[in-house]
Amino acid sequence: MAIRERKGRAKPWQCYWNNPYTGKRESQSFATREEAEKEDSLVKHRLRFERESFKHENNEKEVNQEITLEQAFLLYLREKQFSGKTLEWQFYIMRLPLKMYGNSPVDKISVAEITAFRDKLSNTEVKATTIKAYLGGLKALFRWCAENGFCEMPQFPKLPRARQERFIPPTPAELEAILQAAPQHIQRVVIIGAQLGARVGPSELFRLTWKDVDLTQGIIRIHGAKKNPNAPWREVPIRQSLIPIMARWAMQDKKDDMEYIIHYGGKPVQSIKKSWANTLARAGITRRIRPYDLRHAFATELVAAGVDIGTVAKLMGHSGPTMLLEHYQFVMDKQKRKAVEGLPDLLHVPKPCAQKNKGTYDLS
Repeated sequence: MAIRERKGRAKPWQCYWNNPYTGKRESQSFATREEAEKEDSLVKHRLRFERESFKHENNEKEVNQEITLEQAFLLYLREKQFSGKTLEWQFYIMRLPLKMYGNSPVDKISVAEITAFRDKLSNTEVKATTIKAYLGGLKALFRWCAENGFCEMPQFPKLPRARQERFIPPTPAELEAILQAAPQHIQRVVIIGAQLGARVGPSELFRLTWKDVDLTQGIIRIHGAKKNPNAPWREVPIRQSLIPIMARWAMQDKKDDMEYIIHYGGKPVQSIKKSWANTLARAGITRRIRPYDLRHAFATELVAAGVDIGTVAKLMGHSGPTMLLEHYQFVMDKQKRKAVEGLPDLLHVPKPCAQKNKGTYDLS
């Protein structure tokens, strides 16, 4: 099996292989090399783990055909044509269901078996959010199977409410120590993450280019993660104190012909795991602080400053305030107390309501 390019064709990239049952050469053509590589990966997986799927190559979706969970999964991946990272994630979340029920006909897998899978995960140290992801992936596969006539959609068991793990964001003093110990690309990550609230990673921060920055208007456009399809991007105002700093970055990057804001060694950055760990060590910080906690610091300081929760949600790219209400309740409790204490004193309290003996409170 291999990939080849046939120039001059509408779909020049071809993935080809030999059918293990017929011995004949089979192939599929694609418009891009990336699509051909995805197909090549799927074929390799089938040849290794599900050779029988090649017996019905030309009749894969026949309603009367009994199809296993693994066969259905491979057909699902072929149709969806997920990108590289998403494809890896699909294999990751489906590895346990396939291990347990991969050879079982998809229309014979019962609700009891799905519940047993959920309970098996619940009895381990796997977090509730991870269990939800596993079952969510399995549910999406069954929904696709039902749409294609392979089975009826089973009634999935109710999931326990997943509680997000809470992390203490870095304090201003810790951020200052990190900046002092950080190389230039990590300094940029800290400033944009903690002052503009971008998600630290390939989904947002590492995608930023200088085309997304308008220093004249003092605005940065952040292309959002795929969590909120109704808001593909958001504009975040840049603090006045940051504009001269970012202007210096822009001038230097223009000289170096750098398009991306976060770069290292002349190339865009995809991961800062090692650099981040080294920076924390140099800064003398021993507690766990994740790069993503910079975004939490952004939200924490805004909420603590009294910014209304709806505005904070919009600046962070959330579709609503629900996530913030769950994660930052401890900060908002302080704000509630501060708000109540800010009420004007009642100077003329009626005598029956006043305590005669100051300092004595009988609450019985």
